[in-house]
Amino acid sequence: MRVIGPPMLTALFLGISYGFTAGISPGPMLGLVITQTLQRGWRAGNLVALAPLITDLPIIVLAVLLISQLPASALGWLAVAGGLFVLYLGCETALTAYRYARDASSSQALSSPISASAASSTVLWRAVVTNALNPHPYLFWGTVGAQLLIRNYEEQGTGGPILLLLGFYVFLVGSKLAIAFAVNRSRHWLQGPLYRLVLFLSALLLIALGLWLVAEGLRSLL
Repeated sequence: MRVIGPPMLTALFLGISYGFTAGISPGPMLGLVITQTLQRGWRAGNLVALAPLITDLPIIVLAVLLISQLPASALGWLAVAGGLFVLYLGCETALTAYRYARDASSSQALSSPISASAASSTVLWRAVVTNALNPHPYLFWGTVGAQLLIRNYEEQGTGGPILLLLGFYVFLVGSKLAIAFAVNRSRHWLQGPLYRLVLFLSALLLIALGLWLVAEGLRSLL
């Protein structure tokens, strides 16, 4: 049995970092978590948060199969592209946090109620379609995620990718579940300083991860 050492812990940390930042960063899924929770309660928000567990597996498999056929130089450029994309997400998140800080009313757009009631299956279906049409999972797994899975598999065997995926989805889903819980407890939580602080910290983490990926990609090209 393989002992979990520093390289595997690095894979776990990367999964946790990307999962957490993806979970709390503004986007279609976060907006749907908030609106469904405000309209129908925490249970509906939970169903939305679980949608990536249904939609992401085909995306991951397709990305790994395609990217594993590329030459090493292509993977280096892919790492650079993935790092730039993560930097873009970090800057986008920082800009959103700045707008929240400048104008607290900007968060009210996410909390507008949705008309017409829906059963749990309808809520889950809406979340699955939203995530399936969201470009972020395709961009992440097609650039950053697949490369990290392949690299960890080559260096650590199956343990590395398993820990990376475990950390990613525990924190991706868990952070959205926590947001649904917080929204359910207080409608004014999104207007407070706590959410803005978390967004800023998330942006800094994304920017750091993006710079690291760009450096890794450029190093492999030299």
